[in-house]
Amino acid sequence: MALIFWLSSLPDVPGPELFSAQDKLEHFLVFGILGFLIAAALGPWKSGLSWRGMAIVTIIVAGYGASDELHQMFVPGRNASLFDLLFDSLGGFSFVFLYRRSYHYLHGAGSVS
Repeated sequence: MALIFWLSSLPDVPGPELFSAQDKLEHFLVFGILGFLIAAALGPWKSGLSWRGMAIVTIIVAGYGASDELHQMFVPGRNASLFDLLFDSLGGFSFVFLYRRSYHYLHGAGSVS
């Protein structure tokens, strides 16, 4: 979260722009990793992560994404975007889902209902 905050504080994120939707992919991946790490921190205590747990982690990631977009409103050269928030949330959910599937697969926890 601190890394995301720091990157959001920069007027321009370093690195080349390789394609037009790169910004959305970056949001998806960075917030996806955040969701995965939060899920990994919570999941093992309950033999994996329930659907309710997935929803909670996704809400945490989306909430942090919303606060990040709000923060960017006050950074010169940056702006807030609902599309960025959408990709933050989708990335968080997708990676939490992957965590849940991989946890059950790797630990033989049976079905992933």
